[in-house]
Amino acid sequence: TQTKNAINGKNDMNRRILFLICLLILVPVGCNKTAQGINAQDEVDIFLTDMNPELHQTSSKMRMEIVLADKKIQQLYDLKGMYPDQRDMINKSIKQWQTLRKQLKKTLNNIYDKVEAAYVAYKIDDIQGRKKFSRISTELLKESQTVLANAEIVKSTIERELYE
Repeated sequence: TQTKNAINGKNDMNRRILFLICLLILVPVGCNKTAQGINAQDEVDIFLTDMNPELHQTSSKMRMEIVLADKKIQQLYDLKGMYPDQRDMINKSIKQWQTLRKQLKKTLNNIYDKVEAAYVAYKIDDIQGRKKFSRISTELLKESQTVLANAEIVKSTIERELYE
């Protein structure tokens, strides 16, 4: 019973930590309101969905990969707490996941900044914005697909190293 309570307590703590991570990610987004009370990021996301659904889908996959990396990092920290003598091996995996997460987050932020700039240009001048966004979104799609492909390689490398 004590072991079961300890496991449940650890799972509850993991859920709280994951909730806090999500909250830290989403709170700055939620504070980004326009004068009309509409979320500016939602407007940019709708614009992206309309203009380049494939890039929007790729960006969504990147967000899911970031959440997955956060989950893996937390699991590794939990493992490190249970097996402190193995911290060198665990720290290596943590660092790999943190590097992957940082790369994904940086690329996602870069994409968002460029899409936001294209959206503003679109709003200023509909014709200019469409031409500009079409060019930018093609470049961003290639960039985001490359990062996702690299993320898959890094993930499989991390998992393969774990079993060696």
